[in-house]
Amino acid sequence: MIKLQQLLHALELSRYGNFHRTAEVKHLSQPALSRSIRNLEARLGVPLFDRQRTGVTPTLYGEALLRRAAAILEQTQELEREIELLQGLDKGYLAVALGAYAADLSAGRAVSELLQRHPKLRCRVMLSSWRQVAERVRERSVDLGVAEISTLNADLDLQVESIGAHALVFYCRRGHPLLARATISKADLDAFPLASIRVPPRGASLMPGKSSLDADTGDLIPQVEVDELATARSLILGSDAIGPAAPVQIEPWLRSGELAVLPFRPPSFQLNYGFIYLRNRLPTPAAVRFMSVVREIEANLTIRNRLLMDELFPQSADPGPNADRESR
Repeated sequence: MIKLQQLLHALELSRYGNFHRTAEVKHLSQPALSRSIRNLEARLGVPLFDRQRTGVTPTLYGEALLRRAAAILEQTQELEREIELLQGLDKGYLAVALGAYAADLSAGRAVSELLQRHPKLRCRVMLSSWRQVAERVRERSVDLGVAEISTLNADLDLQVESIGAHALVFYCRRGHPLLARATISKADLDAFPLASIRVPPRGASLMPGKSSLDADTGDLIPQVEVDELATARSLILGSDAIGPAAPVQIEPWLRSGELAVLPFRPPSFQLNYGFIYLRNRLPTPAAVRFMSVVREIEANLTIRNRLLMDELFPQSADPGPNADRESR
């Protein structure tokens, strides 16, 4: 009988094209992987891969098997998922992919609260760039994504729901050279490194600091590109780099005086992240509950962030279209 593990090994070998590389990535011994493929070929009575010194390629038989194997494994995963749905939340499984801001503000905390309430719940949390989150949802490696959604409005296979629209500020370390100035223009900020995640096209023209544009996507690539925001904060605390954040993200460091907000506010400069999931796919009880907890946290964050913005910019709580005239 063909085993699901053998099909998975065949798919991975085709993907990486090399026994050594496949075994290394999948944390297998190479003899065990070779034995699995040989046993599968023996069971079917045909060679599935051509072995060459430069690697392996599927034979005609191998290509036929790989087409079927992908569908079989996908259906198996869906079966397991349906069984978990029937078992309910306490015996269920939550798989989510999180963008940097969503993870830092609400989604990471929501997973913690969900585990506190349902300690038997199994979780997989993947931190990904906001562009990768949607792909993880499409390939069904996660049930749900929480990330930037501004580029997904035309994607008919995905359902998106905005949940985070928090105003952002630019911040720096205590003693930064720019803090000695009463007013700051975008040109002033452009002299310093930007430490941030990759910025979507909608915010590229607003973002100051040393950076470049991706010619293919229109994304802004910071001079110091990071995958998560704790690293950005550490870099900014120890250098003259600047970065964007919602005030609630850096409040403890603002209160202690380790970080400071720069007097520069582009109009309509805010986050735009939300839930991302496949249309016409039944969400797990764990995913439904996770979304509910995130909404609760986000409602509180919205109030807190607005109050902090009013405290930081008491004369310009709602900047108009000419608020950044000097920077243009």
